[in-house]
Amino acid sequence: MPEYKPTQPAEYWHHAGDAHLRIHVWNEAAAGRPLVFLNGIGSPLELIPPFAAEFPDTRLIAIEMPGSGRTPETDMVYPPALLARLVVQACAGLGADEFDLMGFSLGGALAQQVALQYRAQVKHLILAATCSGFTMLSHDWSDVPLFSSAFPFLKLWNDLERDLKKLHIATGPATFAAPDAMSRQLLGFAGWSSLAFLPLIGQKTLVLAGTRDSIIAPSNSLQLSAFIPKARQEWVEDGGHLFPFLKPQITAKKIRPFLGRTLIEPVEPLGAAPTSNALH
Repeated sequence: MPEYKPTQPAEYWHHAGDAHLRIHVWNEAAAGRPLVFLNGIGSPLELIPPFAAEFPDTRLIAIEMPGSGRTPETDMVYPPALLARLVVQACAGLGADEFDLMGFSLGGALAQQVALQYRAQVKHLILAATCSGFTMLSHDWSDVPLFSSAFPFLKLWNDLERDLKKLHIATGPATFAAPDAMSRQLLGFAGWSSLAFLPLIGQKTLVLAGTRDSIIAPSNSLQLSAFIPKARQEWVEDGGHLFPFLKPQITAKKIRPFLGRTLIEPVEPLGAAPTSNALH
């Protein structure tokens, strides 16, 4: 088995109109099709190193959405179709005309849009801890009192903050989006649902869900896999919403065979400091 050593990420920026997206790329010299990663609502690229460390043989491209991390907000709220276009343009600027695509949480909703809109570019699709939009299935709120809270969005924020502390990630405004910015990101997906077009997604799809996800009900993974023709659904046992980062080895063991990659020995997570500030 070849020995792979993961690299520190290089940092790039994609500029299109008033949108300026920060991008981190790991293992730039790796051969084969790259894996593009779309993160969740308000999430910075600094969350990804534990996951990226499990793919030292893969060129991994992570794109930060407007209003997250160090990527500035745009003057207008971008709907999913325009965000999908930005993603594909950013990948093309990095020479990734074809790629495998993984979306986590709200990034998973966007990944569904990209897969439908740009079928020739997306070869495999991975959906993690995500849903079909406003047609999502809810938790049993009698057991998870999110909607009974006087401030439901604050409770959602606190749940995420608690999980982020497990990753030793600071949740200040410099790294994680403020609640108002998160609200504007959600606004772009208001009224959006993938349920009607899921049967049109032709890529082989892996749908992952944590069995203890308190943010997006695990039953949503069953909904997605039931409507996507070539979908396979798998559980991450005892996984919360942030399982790709809190349980990266278990997550990678499910993803690597799906992408045709051999399993590798566990490696140490990398820091998030970029090696360059190249622009494109």
